[in-house]
Order: sequence, then structure tokens, then C-alpha cells
Amino acid sequence: MYKFFIFLFNILLIFLLFNNLYSISDDNLNSGKISIKPFCLSSLEYYTNKPQLETEYLRRLEYCINTSKDISPEGFKVNPIISDFRSQFGVNGRTRMTLHQGVDIIGRANQSIIAIADGVVLETVVKDCIGPTLVINHGKSFDKKDLITIYSHTGEFLVKEGDNVKRGSIIAKLPKKIEYPCMARVRHLHLQIGQQYCEKHEKGTWGCDYFIKDLYNSLNPHMYWANGPNNIACFEKNKKYPKGTITYPFECKKITN
Repeated sequence: MYKFFIFLFNILLIFLLFNNLYSISDDNLNSGKISIKPFCLSSLEYYTNKPQLETEYLRRLEYCINTSKDISPEGFKVNPIISDFRSQFGVNGRTRMTLHQGVDIIGRANQSIIAIADGVVLETVVKDCIGPTLVINHGKSFDKKDLITIYSHTGEFLVKEGDNVKRGSIIAKLPKKIEYPCMARVRHLHLQIGQQYCEKHEKGTWGCDYFIKDLYNSLNPHMYWANGPNNIACFEKNKKYPKGTITYPFECKKITN
């Protein structure tokens, strides 16, 4: 009987996927019409083969579709943000204890995460709750702030500590499995920018339980896009960007007419 329920649940997931795949077809990409639903479906793959969690799955799918923001700049389509900077709600819809200090971006399994600017890898580590995390020093912002950037809930690392990275280079992948508690059963990248890195000898001391000392007073990433505040900037090869600015941590899909 249990296997029968699993079979029915998988049939439901397949139906939902096929019902929404048209939204990311080439025709729709060229017309600039991409639904948020496929991003939500792929980010919620934790629930595959878990029929006992069907009610939770459907509730979170609805929340994802209704809440995620399409912040695509003109001419591009990008992964949606499900929990924005200073949001009161997490990726699962639950109220946060403190205002969000980063941005949470949903995505598909093994999707490439790219560096938001040139920098040096300070740390690559796997934590019990948040899972694989990279910390990269992206230097000074245009207003002289330090851009110490945390990339959390990743999968495979493609760089190591001490590596120099270039803007747009692949630094990690999103995970295939959603297995760490702090991911809240939703595949996503948590991107957070601080100014004060906790050196390894400071870890575990007062104010350094995490990677940065300004954990609850981080910078708003939307103030540092290469296109200007609140204007998402996509990385494009052979394009020059103002020093001290950032670009999106995922490849953007260019819309063709």
C-alpha cells in the first residue's frame, strides 16, 4: 500500500512538471514569458517520493509561486528571489526571528553559482545546519565598504580556499539533495554581504559563531548592482563593470526577439 501511495505521488509530480514545462520552452523564452512555477517545482524536489508530506508540499508550492519575485532586468530572465533582504519570512513561509540579512534565490539541482565580482576565497566549509558554504572577499565596494560575501546552501565546491576568482566564474553548484535543516526543504542559494570577516582563530568566540561579525547588520546587496541600486545586473562576457559593484550569482537567460 505504501508503494502504491508513492507511485500516485510521483504521478502527481510528473503531471505538475509537464503542466508547467511549457513555461520554459524556447518559444516562451524568446517571447520573454517565463513562469515562476518551474523554478518552484525544481526547488521543492525534497518532496519527491514523500507522499506523507503531500499537504506540506502543496502548501509550500503555492507559497513559492505566490511569493517569489521575478526581478529580471530588461532583456534577461533570472532565477527568482523567494526571500528578499529584510524579509520577515523564510523560504518556507514561516516568520523569521530576525529580519533577513541576505537574499534567498531558488534554483535547480546542480545549477552553477557564479562569482558576483572578482575576489579571493576565504573559506569553504560544510556546517551542520546550513550545509556547504563559501566565503569570498570581493574587495571594496564603490562606497568603500568591504564586500565579504557568504554563499550558503551550496552543493559541490569548484574553488578552494586561497583561490582568486573572476566575476562570472563558476564557484559552486546548487545541491542535488536538499538535506540540511537550514535549507528548510527548499533548494536555494543564500547570499549575504558583510564587512567584518571572522578569522579562523576567532571562530566560536563572542560575535563569531557565524562567518561575519555583522551578521545582523549586513549590507543590502541591492545597493551594489552594476546597473545601479535595485537594478539587477547580469554577468555578460566581454563586458566591463564598474569597480566595486556586483552581478547576479546565477547565469541570466538572454531574451531574443
